[in-house]
Amino acid sequence: MDRSLLPDIFGLTVFIVGFRPLARRVGPHANLWFLGWGFVLVHHLALLFDGAGPTGHTPLNLVAAWALDLCALTFVLVTANVPKRRIDLLLLTELSVPVLLQTGLYVWEIHKTAVTVAACLLFLAPAIHLQLRPRDRNRPMIVVTTAFAVFGLAMIWVALRYPHLVVLCTLALLFFSAAYLYSVLAKEHTRSSIVATVGLALWGLSYPAEALFQHFYPGAVLDRALMELPQYLVIAGIMLTLLEDHVKRTERMAMHDPLTDLPNRRLFEERLIATMEEARINRTTVACLVIDVDNFKTINDTLGHSAGDQLLRALAVRLSWHMSPRDILARTGGDEFTALLAGVNDEHHLRFIASAMMSAGSVPISIDGKSVDLHISIGIALSPDHADDIDSLRRAADQAMYSAKRRGGSMLAFADED
Repeated sequence: MDRSLLPDIFGLTVFIVGFRPLARRVGPHANLWFLGWGFVLVHHLALLFDGAGPTGHTPLNLVAAWALDLCALTFVLVTANVPKRRIDLLLLTELSVPVLLQTGLYVWEIHKTAVTVAACLLFLAPAIHLQLRPRDRNRPMIVVTTAFAVFGLAMIWVALRYPHLVVLCTLALLFFSAAYLYSVLAKEHTRSSIVATVGLALWGLSYPAEALFQHFYPGAVLDRALMELPQYLVIAGIMLTLLEDHVKRTERMAMHDPLTDLPNRRLFEERLIATMEEARINRTTVACLVIDVDNFKTINDTLGHSAGDQLLRALAVRLSWHMSPRDILARTGGDEFTALLAGVNDEHHLRFIASAMMSAGSVPISIDGKSVDLHISIGIALSPDHADDIDSLRRAADQAMYSAKRRGGSMLAFADED
């Protein structure tokens, strides 16, 4: 039993157990990171109880080696799985089989030429897969699969003479691939993502570097803590990334309506304050539009709350069509939306936008196969024409909306109209 592994095992266990709840909050993709670290834990446990050590050829040593392969493959999977891009399960299998096969051949000391060459040629399968299935293609995966294809051809001669070197280079290529995918496909490049990328690359580099060191200095012993430093970098980078994602997710939930994903009243008021202050400085006009669904209670009572939710989501999308990047549309009540239009040129321009919203909001919506008539009323107030402070502007737009409803609804009204 190698007791020197106990601190690593304890640290990994605390890390996985302690931060697992955070992964659940961030999202399903975070679970894959912890699955990868779970394989690292299995790797250390197998070596702990393997009397032959890391260079022996025993079943536990095979478990240790395969666990490390699976860790690297999991990291490739999690870095490749980003919005709008998903690594195909068959493609991942085609990548995993030659990796695990090379390791198994080495551990069980199988040196048959035909089997070794076939195992190397299997690295070409992912590249061939992408050629045959264009829908699975994307530039990052083309780069990765091409790298493995070239690697497989280059390693045929090496595998026949130095099988251990092929196993180490395969691990290196897997971690390099994860680093590349993480760098290219990251939603944004923060310090935490850069730390994780560098850690993955150094982790991959550590395997051939250790082999070269042992070759030129066979009697020397590498500092184990130094060799494991890249793993700590990956842990630090991933944890900081997960914490950043969690904070952003929490902030978004606090500022956005969960049903429509539009800004809520709190975010709208913050933007309104900033926009009105800017308008005072630049002497420009700001328009506030209060939009309300006519007879929404009747729709809810007749068709149910689920239908009402679908109607509000559809209306939110339709109204968003007519908003510029500077404008903001928020859900500020049950069936009430409020729009802020900055830099309105004149009343004709504003009437054109409001009329377009009215037209989009008056087209029937299909809910569960039924056509539901939809009508909205819009109240409009301008700053500084109708009000010069936030509360007065909102109140003026709200009163204009109720004035439109009193006149029969399905119309727009300005604050200064009788």
